[in-house]
Amino acid sequence: MRGLTPKFWLDVLRVVGLAEGMLRILLAVLGMSGWGVGAVHDLYVGTRTDRESKGIYRMRFDDQRGELQGLELVATYSNPGFLCQHPTKSLMYAVGNRADGTGTLAVFAVEKNKPLTFLADVATGGQGPCHLALNEKAEVMAVANYGTGSTATFLMNAKGMPSEAVTVIKNEGKSVHPQRQTAPHAHGVYFSGNQLFVPDLGTDQVLVYEVDAKSAVIAPATPPFAPLAAGDGPRHLAIHLQKPWLYVVNELSNTITHFVREEQGLKALQTIATLPKDFTGTNTTAEIEIHPNGRFLYASNRGHDSIAAYQIDAKTGSLERLGLFPLAVKTPRHFAIAPGGAFLVAAGQDSDRLQTFAIDPQSGKLTAVGQLVEVPSPTCLLFARP
Repeated sequence: MRGLTPKFWLDVLRVVGLAEGMLRILLAVLGMSGWGVGAVHDLYVGTRTDRESKGIYRMRFDDQRGELQGLELVATYSNPGFLCQHPTKSLMYAVGNRADGTGTLAVFAVEKNKPLTFLADVATGGQGPCHLALNEKAEVMAVANYGTGSTATFLMNAKGMPSEAVTVIKNEGKSVHPQRQTAPHAHGVYFSGNQLFVPDLGTDQVLVYEVDAKSAVIAPATPPFAPLAAGDGPRHLAIHLQKPWLYVVNELSNTITHFVREEQGLKALQTIATLPKDFTGTNTTAEIEIHPNGRFLYASNRGHDSIAAYQIDAKTGSLERLGLFPLAVKTPRHFAIAPGGAFLVAAGQDSDRLQTFAIDPQSGKLTAVGQLVEVPSPTCLLFARP
């Protein structure tokens, strides 16, 4: 059994209907290479370069011990705030800026144990690009431009290189927050099948677009958005791999809203707080992620500096809080669950450090492990695929 590759078992288990996240967890439990216990993975770190950082950094993560080692600068680039990787090619993508301030989508070649090689960048058609995503077959790239409140799409060629922007759609509207919601602010892009979801912090909407994968053209779906409560400020979202559930973390109200996907669009079912009732300080939420086993959900608090953990009800998708886990880093703008699902790494943007937690596989609760690791202004963590 161990002589066969993880890809073989993924293909076999797909036939019997297990979803990708569950397959990876099963392989981890079995200890198979690629996602198994004892594997060492590259962890790439996107950063803000307005202080000490110079660009994209890389470390090695041991998922048996939860240890991070060997920080190195692997690409000099301006504000590579969010990263993603091509699913089959040795390419990495980052949103950032050129020297003149133009928002960009940059492409880098990835070689094992070598720095990234810059290949090209293209303008994103807007200011302040903050998030990017590839669709499942790597045919279309999408970018959220926070500053101008626009969503841009790019057609990917056979070599994994993006075209110039094919579609740039600027949202319209505002909401109630006097500083943060005077205009649209697209904050994330998430593909699911032939649809693209875009949480817009400025308008309190999750925009929904239909995607033509052959042309990279997007158009508003029917209905074109799902509303949130006034002042919520939707930032990022997480899509359940096995169920028709979608969860939005709301930056301004410090809540999570649970939606169910129906033929008529997204229907809100629940909104739950990320903070304790007695907290009176300043806080904004940041990242949200579902554990690969589909049972747990996590969100980060900036100000309270904690990770809020929830149990996902297997039948309804509703959330029940498991606990609030304090961090020893400040302003956890991002976190990522390690391959195999045994660890979570949080990025403290304002403390220039990363912190690792072990995830209890039965309860979903977090326990801090290992030392704090210094990285300048971390804003995105990406575990490279094997």
